[in-house]
Amino acid sequence: MTFINLIEKRKSIRNYQRSKLSSNDLKEIENFLTQFLDGENTLQEDIDIDFALIEDGWEKEDILKGRTGYSGNPILAPHYIALLSESKEGYLLNTSYVLEQLVLKAVEMNIGTCWISVEKDSSDLKRDLGIATSGEIVALIALGNPKTRIPYTKKSATSRIGVEDFVYKDKWGNTVKYEEIENMGIGTALHNIRFAPSWANLQPWKLIIDNDKIILTVGGTKVDNKHLMLDAGIMMLYMEKAFSQAGINAKWNIYKEESKSDFSKYNIPSEYTIIGTLHI
Repeated sequence: MTFINLIEKRKSIRNYQRSKLSSNDLKEIENFLTQFLDGENTLQEDIDIDFALIEDGWEKEDILKGRTGYSGNPILAPHYIALLSESKEGYLLNTSYVLEQLVLKAVEMNIGTCWISVEKDSSDLKRDLGIATSGEIVALIALGNPKTRIPYTKKSATSRIGVEDFVYKDKWGNTVKYEEIENMGIGTALHNIRFAPSWANLQPWKLIIDNDKIILTVGGTKVDNKHLMLDAGIMMLYMEKAFSQAGINAKWNIYKEESKSDFSKYNIPSEYTIIGTLHI
């Protein structure tokens, strides 16, 4: 299934059947996750991560309540995958870049999924879930069969900001017409990344096109830093995949504070964080 097919099919499922996934499905998911343990298909190979499969999800409501989900309201599902990571620079970006690949794998397998944020007490949550693996629980993915059949409908773009609303050319605030973006050969890729999920669907990203590179920033006042960084990691994956599907080999350089002076010419406001540069 192509990347655009996957993101058009992708939906966050919040109501699940109590029945568990088959052992074959769980095995396929576990096999899929092994690729990341040695740094393959991650953003940063030097960040140690691990996964914990929680199979008796329906029995975990009291543990999850108040600690996970929007305002502490958990999504109840038969299974969860928790990603555990060492806490170091870039680990939030790396977490969401990896976990969104799991989400898309589940979509391909016709399994329902939903991102579940860990809002507080991650160390206590890890203990109460009986997870002995080292690292911080950064986020969980719910897995299961949807309670009701979800018919396929082409994803609507009406709730998404237009390309012209989040893409600038050469410097911050310099808007660019979609026709010009199309003439650059990157219109389809930028159109497709609008479907990237974000916390509360706030779509906190802005891009700056500078010749053969695209700078990703996230910001605004409505989202805390943890959610901004998780949203940014997902967008990094979507940009990479969208350009690849368009036949463009794209590679990320993650922003480092010591290179701050190199970005001064773009006039990026202080309330936005520079994430990295995609070279296309």
